[in-house]
Amino acid sequence: MLSFQALLAILLVARHVEGSCYGRCWEDYNSANSCHCNSRCGEFNNCCSDFNSMCPNWGNSCANGRCGELMNTAYSCQCNTQCTQYGDCCADYGTECLGEGGNVVEPVSPGTGGASCATSTSSSATSTELSCLAQLLWDGDVNRASSSQYTLNRQGQIAQSALSQHQDLASADLFSYLDEAGLFTRQTYAAYLALVDNYVPSTGTSEVVTSSENAEIDAFMAAIQGTDVITKLHEFLAYKGLASSNLATFMADLREMWFGLYSRSSGAAMDSSGFEHVFLGEFKNGKVSGFHNWLTTYLLEKDGDLNYYGYIWDKQPGILAVQVRWGSLYKDLGSMFYGASPEFDLAMYTMCYITSPDSLCRFNMAGASVAIQTWSWNNSSYGGGKKYLASAYPA
Repeated sequence: MLSFQALLAILLVARHVEGSCYGRCWEDYNSANSCHCNSRCGEFNNCCSDFNSMCPNWGNSCANGRCGELMNTAYSCQCNTQCTQYGDCCADYGTECLGEGGNVVEPVSPGTGGASCATSTSSSATSTELSCLAQLLWDGDVNRASSSQYTLNRQGQIAQSALSQHQDLASADLFSYLDEAGLFTRQTYAAYLALVDNYVPSTGTSEVVTSSENAEIDAFMAAIQGTDVITKLHEFLAYKGLASSNLATFMADLREMWFGLYSRSSGAAMDSSGFEHVFLGEFKNGKVSGFHNWLTTYLLEKDGDLNYYGYIWDKQPGILAVQVRWGSLYKDLGSMFYGASPEFDLAMYTMCYITSPDSLCRFNMAGASVAIQTWSWNNSSYGGGKKYLASAYPA
């Protein structure tokens, strides 16, 4: 069985295969490459052979979430409201960005997509509105793992009163099976996996983000941008005035909110981010802090770095609280969605963080009552909350 590091190495190599556009769509020109995957490769007849299949019509179409973006000269046509004035709209601008009768269907339009869940333009979100949006995100998570793609072995249940005893009630791993071939080749999963080795778990040590790691963050944000869950989230938040109606601005804000660095060690070390804390977990004060993602749990367990002790509760629809030992440190209770795509987790936590910062966000989803707790970091404004997300998890 491949180790965690070996799997990552394979995936990282696969993302930048010479002669292929896999993981390279719209990269900057590099004369060292034998073929190219940018907007002008067709002009110079030097596109990689799989350019059309890997990078379908991005610069020539308004599909994949381009409606309402800022003008980008790298694209051969535009998808914003000014394109009709300048005569440079993409051929499918009308069908992709305009509704029947010529009514603009942009993120701020009422009655469409995520905006249809908003009962008013008030910046406050009701539980009814959040329930409606959460259901849209649940239904739109096409990358969610099917029940046949993973098997959980929950084993012993740990009483909340006994969490500090650290009694191992699970002799086997939590994951009996995961369909890596079917899941890890999906674009958002592959982009997520490329990020997991970029961080130092221990707080107090500054994170050094290299240019290649920044590129991997950009690739992850690009991968999730066109997904239905991010589109619906944007539409709702924009209509409520909690996010920019411009998709590019929204994605930039989302990137800063999740990947912006701050100090979690009361010092000068920029040692943490919302993404690291929530999705990957950290070591602080002799404990595992954060750690709320099922894929990270699987990878660490597979590599032998994580010992599963048992579960505390298992709620619908697919929310599990577990106790684990990572190396010599314990996470007494780590809650997470299981089976969900990386973009779903990020969208759900963002929904609650922006609409209900530093509080318990309650809503109904998939026939169940769900609650997510969020916490913020520092006092910089971000819509209805703060600029940096400190933590978010199912409660």
